[in-house]
Parts: sequence; C-alpha cells; structure tokens
Amino acid sequence: MSCTEIFGFVLSETLCRTSRGRKHDPVMFSRISDALQAAADVIAPPCPRVEDLRYHWTQLSIVCQRCQHNEGQPPAIEETHVTRHLSQMLKALVAEEREQRVGGPLSPCMEYLVQEKVLAMLATHARADRPLGIRQHVYIFLVGVLNHLHHSHLHHTPIHKSLQTMVRASCEMRASPYETEEIEFLSTLCEKIRQDSSIILLYIQPIALTGGISSGYTPEDSLPPTPSHEGTATTTSDSSSVVSTQKSLPKFPLVDALLNLCHSADSQISATAHDCLVGIASVREGQSSSTIARHTLLPHYLATRLVTASDSIPVDTEPALIEDIPLSERVRTDVNENSDSEDDEDVGEFPGRREVVTFLYWLTFCDKLVDVSDGALGSSICSTVREVFLDGVLRGNLTSDDEDTTSLFIALTAKIITSVSSPLLVNGIVSWLTEEAEDLDGGETSMRQQLMILCQQPPHHLQIQALRLLQVLMEKPGSMAVQSLVLNYMTARSYHDSSAAEHQQSSWSDEEDERYKHRDGETSPGSPAISRTLAPANINKIVKRFLTVVPEDLRSTTKDDFESYMADAQRQYRDVCRSCASFGWPREAVTPECPSDSSSTASRESRAEAEGNTFYEGPFLSMLMDFLEHLPDQDYDINLQVTSLVATLALLPHPHLHEFLLNPTITLSGGVRTPFTVLSSVVSKIYQPIVERQDYLDHLKVTRYQLLGTMEEFDFERDEDERKFEALIVIEEFTKELASIAYAKYITEGSGW
Repeated sequence: MSCTEIFGFVLSETLCRTSRGRKHDPVMFSRISDALQAAADVIAPPCPRVEDLRYHWTQLSIVCQRCQHNEGQPPAIEETHVTRHLSQMLKALVAEEREQRVGGPLSPCMEYLVQEKVLAMLATHARADRPLGIRQHVYIFLVGVLNHLHHSHLHHTPIHKSLQTMVRASCEMRASPYETEEIEFLSTLCEKIRQDSSIILLYIQPIALTGGISSGYTPEDSLPPTPSHEGTATTTSDSSSVVSTQKSLPKFPLVDALLNLCHSADSQISATAHDCLVGIASVREGQSSSTIARHTLLPHYLATRLVTASDSIPVDTEPALIEDIPLSERVRTDVNENSDSEDDEDVGEFPGRREVVTFLYWLTFCDKLVDVSDGALGSSICSTVREVFLDGVLRGNLTSDDEDTTSLFIALTAKIITSVSSPLLVNGIVSWLTEEAEDLDGGETSMRQQLMILCQQPPHHLQIQALRLLQVLMEKPGSMAVQSLVLNYMTARSYHDSSAAEHQQSSWSDEEDERYKHRDGETSPGSPAISRTLAPANINKIVKRFLTVVPEDLRSTTKDDFESYMADAQRQYRDVCRSCASFGWPREAVTPECPSDSSSTASRESRAEAEGNTFYEGPFLSMLMDFLEHLPDQDYDINLQVTSLVATLALLPHPHLHEFLLNPTITLSGGVRTPFTVLSSVVSKIYQPIVERQDYLDHLKVTRYQLLGTMEEFDFERDEDERKFEALIVIEEFTKELASIAYAKYITEGSGW
C-alpha cells in the first residue's frame, strides 16, 4: 500500500470516529475525504505504478510458493490475499496502458511482467491450481490484460507462451468449474486473432517445441474411427517411426480447447465456443486452415453431432411438418436440453419438433463453418460429413425397409437441401444424391438409383415424397442436380433432327424474319443479344399449340384463363434467372460440332448416344415422360407433383432444356418424347372413352369443381372413369402453365429485364 493510501486511510478513519453517533452529510463527508486525499498526495506523492506492481507480485509469489511446498490440501484462495494482489496488479497495468500510445512500446508495468516472466509464473500456478481457485482469477486477470493490451504486443514470446499454457489448461478437463472464465479468456484471445490474423500462427505448435505430446482433452464422442491396416505385425523400428511422425505433427490447442467447451452443459458457453470456432475457421493465414482440417477433431465433431442429432429424432415425427420449421438464430437456445425458456411450448408444437430443431442447428452451424473457411478445411468438413453422416446414417435410413423411417428421412433430406447455402456443402450433398452408379466402388447402388426406385414403386406416399425431393434439388440455387440429372444428356442436342433444320428455317414466314431483324436492331450496345431460343419469334404459334392440346369439346371451362398464370410465371422466371446467372449457360441451342469430345461435360450416356446419333434423355427425364404417359392411371396428387416438377425444369433458362420442354415447333428425332408429344398422345387415347359417355360434359364440370372449386351445385359420385377426367383437367391446366412459362420467357428476354 502506498504512503498516499495509508495517509488517506488514517484520515478517513479519524473522521469516521469523530462523526460516529452524529448525523452527517454523506456528500459533504465525501468531499472532505477527497480534499484530504489530495493533500496527502502533495505531502507524500504516490510511488510509481511499476513499484506498486512489484510489491503486489512479490506478495502474491510468497503465498503461491508456500502453497507449492505445503503438503496436504492447499488453502482455498479465499483464505489468502491473492485475489486482492491480482486486482491491484491489473489496476496498475490498465491505468498505465490507457496512458500509453496505441501500438507503441510496452509500458513499464508490462515490461516488468515480460522481464520477470510474471505471466509464465501465473500460468504455472494456475495449471497447478494452488491455492485452490487461483486458475479462475488468473483467467480473469489475463482477460483484463488482453482487453487493454494492443494486439501487436502479443507477438512477444513471454506473453504468447504464457497464453498458450492457459489455452492448454482449458483442454484438460470437461465440465471444468471454471468454464465461464475459460470461455471469456478464449473468446477474448480469438478477438485479438481477428484483429491480427498472424497471431494464429503462434498457436499452431509442433509437439517437439512444446515439450512432448499435448495433454489436450479428447472428447470421447468425437474420436475418429480407427483406421484398419492389412498387416498386424509391427516391428520396433516401425513403432519408433510412428512415434517420431506423431511428434512432428502440429497441434492446435486453441481449437481443442474450444471443442472441449462445445460440450458444456451451459448453452451460452457452448454457443460462444461455436462462435469462436467460426472466427478461427475464417482466418486465412499460413497453414492454419489445413492444420485445423488435418490435425484437429473439428470435422469429426461436426459429423458426429449430425449423427447424434439425427438419431434422436423420433420415428413417429410427422414428415409433412418438417418442411415448415423455420431456420433462425433462436434455434441456439432450443438445443439446450435443460432449457426452461418461454419458447418450450412453441418447440413442442408436435412430437419430434425439438429434435428436428436441434438437428437443424448443427446443420446450419456446419454450413456456416464450411462457408467461412477456405478450401482445405471446407473440403475436410464436407468429406467427413459425407463419410460419417451421409454414407452412414442418412443412406441407411433412406434405404430402410421401414416405411415410416424412409418417409421421415426423405423429408429430412429435403429440409437439409433447403437449409444449407455454402456452395461446397450444397454441391457435396447434391453430388451424393445424384452421382451415377459407375462412380461408386464395388458396384454399390447409388442414391440416384434409390431415389428413382422410390419414385416409381409403391407405397404412394413415398412416391410423392421422393418426387418432391427431386423438385427441391432442381430448385436449389447453385445446385449441380440439373446438370447431373438433365443437362448432361442434352449437350449433344440429339433430340433435334438437324437434317430438317434447314427446311424449318426456310419455312419461316417473311413476317417472322422481319420481326427478328427489328428486334436485333433494338438491342443496345454492350447488352446481350436477344436469344432466339428463349424468345422465339414464333411465340404465338408455340402458345397456340400448347393451348390446343385439349380439344375444345373436352375442355372443362369455356373461360380462357391462360393469362392468370402469367404474373407468377414472369416473377418465377426472373427469380430463376438471378439464381442461375453465374452458371455461364449458353444463350442459343446449337448442335455442337464434336459432341463426343472428351472435354465435354456430358456424361458417359450422353456421349454414347451422341456418337450413335440417337437421343437418350437419361433416367430422370425418362421417368418424368413415363409419368406423363400414365397420367390417366395415376392418383391426382402424383400427377400434380409430376407436372410441378416438369414446370420447375421448364422455368430454367438453359436453351437446350427450354427447346426440349417448351418448343413444340422444332423437328424432333425419331422416337423422342417431349411433354408436348406425350400430352397430345395421352389426350388422343382418352378422348374416345370420355366422349362416349353421354354426361361427359357435366362430369367434366363436376371433376373440375371437385379439384379446383366447391361441390355445392353438383351431386355426382366417383366411378371407374374418374381418373381419366382428373387427368384431363390436369392436362388442361398444365398446358396453360407451360404456355404461360414460354410466353413469360419471351417477354422477359425481349425486355432485357
């Protein structure tokens, strides 16, 4: 204690004794005390802060040394003056740092700490935790130092070495009594790394430099699988080689410490640890990302969390309700199993909702880490998630013999696709779902084949769910699903009869030629030319062909409501164009000169069909055409899902896909099926059985009201022809939708949107 403090204390005590028993004014007493303190400072000036720091450090060291040499149970920190000494040391440091120029040399107090290795000694006492509880207060002391120390000073070896020691101390015990102080220390250190990313390199340590194998805590539920080896015999030289290899591996105790705290029962602590991991993963300095990927348990931690969370979802969870669960930051509080928050009732709206929300939290956390990290760490996370979660739990449940399990995980897979946004993770999941069987080892059934099987085989509800999952894949921005399932089979443009192309061009009317010339003159310099494929001049002919697929005498309404689809079609097309803008798709449908070139992005099937000059639409489009052919034999809800999926594809701004789906005027190769040809064929087949019924017009109206309106005015019962009438209504409305999409593209492309 300084002379000034002693003198002020004596004067204050004197005033207290003289005023004891008397009524006095506290404000006046405070002013008198301040005046006396100022007078004391003049009579006996305070000693330099560094001397005050030295005094408190000496006293603290004496106490700690006694505890180190004492046998038996060390005293609790409350029985000593250690906390007061630490507080006074921090007070001196903070006061001096505030006066120091930002980014300048170390202050005298900090210089003393560095020269006398005070921080190293504190770290040693903290790891030993003698006296009991000192570790907690050392963390508090270091947080105070970090908060007021410029990040450039953290490169001093005596400073960062001591901080490393405290970081490793956070790896040693799960459910530590000092978790709150540990996470505050680690988050403060991560903030310093954010301010100067080069600091992160100080925390990547080869084992040889840190005195042996790290004592970091290894979470039991995050251990990677033990690799299998062909040989079991191991020589002494092999063992020494393995040991030397392990000793040369870099360690990242900062990540280990954060992973340790991720398991905390306190949701706030675990959430803060997750935020710190995101911050560390986003640092792109040296080999930090590859070190995290190769030498920490972070990728496995994420994958096993997904496995655990998905396993906890009850099988009786209603699949249809999963789609509507929103993603929000509030999920973070929902994952705490012991939470008593006001949101509990909302989480329990239906059985299984809490477990699904928990899974979605881990999924979005994984997605965020992949998004902020660079290629090495992101790729490691994606490959581990695929190996542990996708190929393990998700594949097993999607191929389960139990219908309820399969139904639940189809819905969960669709939710996974809509929830992730990082391109690397999106493409990893989509490629897993759409890869060809030839790409797998050992002839294993691909998930693409499994999805096709689910779509085409009963039970009915699984068919609809699988079709819905495919639509989600098609709608995912940045998804490779369209390329893999559809476009790879269209690059050769073999669906088009090129031998008839010249005749088709010569058959255009003079009016159409003039229209093209006029439109070409309208384009402004620098803007892309209007696509003749996406906005053909004969758009009126195209629209008319779609609208006349169903003859007038079979139409369920005389009202021409084609335009009612236009507003939605234009809005949807603009949205799709924005999401596909980065794909670099061509603007015109042109037959390539060398479709069998090895550099082509076409799949093996598309290259084969191109060489043989025959068109193979691929298993996905082939399945859709089969569904369209069987519209009169299928349930109404399957028909709706199929037509919705075809409409989703028709909205895509790829010229080959547009031409195939939305241009009935092109000349097709022999045997090629398009939506227009298939729908026309279906109508021809059901025309005669329908018109042979005397009441078919009334029945058409009844069916339309059943599907699209009310039944107040009619009293008809269903019969064996009901599916034919339902299919006819579906075709009537679907052709209007296709016509509106074609016209919306024409208008949007022509306006330059």
